[in-house]
Amino acid sequence: MGKIAEFLGNPGARPDVHHRAPTVDCKQYEEFGDSNDYKNDDVVRVVSHSDESTDDELCNVNLTETGAIFTSKGFTGLSKGFTDKTLDFLVRVAGSQAVFFIVWIILIIWVVIGIVYNAPFNWQVVMQDGQSIQSYVWDTLLMRQQLMSTHEQILICGRLKSRLASFKNYLTRSTPEEEKADCTVEANEVSSVENHIDPSAINGELPVENWYDRLSNVASRYMGSIAAMVIFWIGIFVWIGCGAIPKDAGNTPPYTGETTGSNPRLKKFSDAWQMYINTAVAVSLLICTTFLQNIRARHDYFTGRFLVDIFDMDEKIDYRIRKHFNDFETPHPVVTIESKKRSTGRKMIDWYADIIGTGIGVLIGVAVFATWIGIGSPMKWDDNWWLIIGTYTGLIGFLDGFVLREVYFRIVQHEEKNYSDVAKEDLELFQELGIECPEEFSGKAPEINIIGYRTSQYINRICSTPWSVLVSVIIIIGLICIASGLRWSTTGQLIANTPTMIIEEFFLLVLLQAHNWADRQRRVEVTALYARRRILLSYVEKRFPEVMMLEK
Repeated sequence: MGKIAEFLGNPGARPDVHHRAPTVDCKQYEEFGDSNDYKNDDVVRVVSHSDESTDDELCNVNLTETGAIFTSKGFTGLSKGFTDKTLDFLVRVAGSQAVFFIVWIILIIWVVIGIVYNAPFNWQVVMQDGQSIQSYVWDTLLMRQQLMSTHEQILICGRLKSRLASFKNYLTRSTPEEEKADCTVEANEVSSVENHIDPSAINGELPVENWYDRLSNVASRYMGSIAAMVIFWIGIFVWIGCGAIPKDAGNTPPYTGETTGSNPRLKKFSDAWQMYINTAVAVSLLICTTFLQNIRARHDYFTGRFLVDIFDMDEKIDYRIRKHFNDFETPHPVVTIESKKRSTGRKMIDWYADIIGTGIGVLIGVAVFATWIGIGSPMKWDDNWWLIIGTYTGLIGFLDGFVLREVYFRIVQHEEKNYSDVAKEDLELFQELGIECPEEFSGKAPEINIIGYRTSQYINRICSTPWSVLVSVIIIIGLICIASGLRWSTTGQLIANTPTMIIEEFFLLVLLQAHNWADRQRRVEVTALYARRRILLSYVEKRFPEVMMLEK
């Protein structure tokens, strides 16, 4: 992120965000009629000098026509460099349909090879290593996606609040009561807003355009459900029970006995038994991470399209108001969105999250993989060498899963507060102007009171505390000690791998569910915001009918 030295001097930083919405460019519109007709000589232009933010301190945000969001600074407050832009591009690619299909093609090829060669040991190790590396990379992209997405949404709220402050200043100026009565928005105009929004979108549902979208929706809903978590743990306990059944120990003759001696033919809780669950969880992790990236990409695309229209309506409102008051020079006020106060523990978690989600994490990953390749020849490319990279990425991925969940829980709360503040300011302005706003456009998602939802919420809260991250670190240290005591043998590495992969998969299910809920809430808020802007635009058009415009 910029210069490495600059980043290392700014670890885990979450500075306040300063943003000023751009003033509408009147050159974008063609004006009809005599401009003097709506020139108000009594208007006094007021330019605020109360804020001390410089242009360098302000963070800009831009939307493309497709809804993609680009910011001038990253989530740590530093200007974006080449590495940041590259990672942002990879985040978008990771959620694409092409990557989704590539993952499934690889999975099918792997299954076919296993059938042909009777599922040998190395076949399972390859899947575990490949999945561990994939999860390691995906964790980097998921963390970056989370951090950048919330940073972008904070800036979106900053722009909305900046413009809204100006709207309120202009629209609440002394106005005769008869003028207010003439521009009251009728009930049928409010209800007509629904003609512009799909009813399912108002409830936060993602639009389904093809079978692929339908598959993603169904998969995310069921994989992130409480039922899936219960089934997952039932499967784990069944696997533990099966460990007591003697299986091929993987030893070579002559044997010391069926289940006795130093070289038995069969063994309880054998390496093969551990490999079975590792392979199964590896496949599940591969599928879950792919679905999660895809769902996030579709959600961002959905909200982005609405935000494009919202910004467009904001500009039209801004133009009409400024044209009426003959004021295209007064800038919008600078809005500061303060970061939440954090404990020392959470600052350390954010520091680690920054390592994951920035180029620093990529450099560390490249160095580790290069080292692993380098020691292949001295280790004669044996089974232990194959397992080393899986063990490393498995342990790191285990910690990443806890950090991802804890960070996501906090940033969702921060996002919800900012969108709630925007909705509150909207409704306050509507009340002052006498505009009616239906309850469904308040931005509140329908409450869910089923026991499964409450249970899941409880699990989410437990899994999202800083203490859970501390517990994960203690577990990792314990597993490293056990593996070291076994001299990092195949058994030792599998012991380090197995529990971490199981818990990582469980946390991914929890994270998938949390994303489903948070994304749904965000879609409800964005569609409600869209509806409120249409209502406000209708009000402004009626109040200032003399201002006509046509976008070029």
